Amino acid sequence: MTSRPISLKIRPPLRPLVLEHAGAALARGIAPESTGASVILKRIIPDDLPTGETAALITWLDMVAEPRVERYWQLLSLLKGQKPSPPAVPAFAWLLAALRAHR
Repeated sequence: MTSRPISLKIRPPLRPLVLEHAGAALARGIAPESTGASVILKRIIPDDLPTGETAALITWLDMVAEPRVERYWQLLSLLKGQKPSPPAVPAFAWLLAALRAHR
């Protein structure tokens, strides 16, 4: 699979938004296909994101929301003597499911 970078016009950067909003939704038990998830999704991804960019984002999220990819980065951090980032896959998986359900 060839990975091409996506350039979304999302400010601030996507990761903090996902961790803040999707992470909070997970903690509160909000299902990604629920009506409440639609409101949270709008806080992360603009409503006017073009269809092509949404499709590219979903493709990218399929890779990012993969636990093995996250584990790779955790192990790489450890090998470099750095502290791994907190787990993000659950929040990104929630975002992916919400995007599929609402867009």
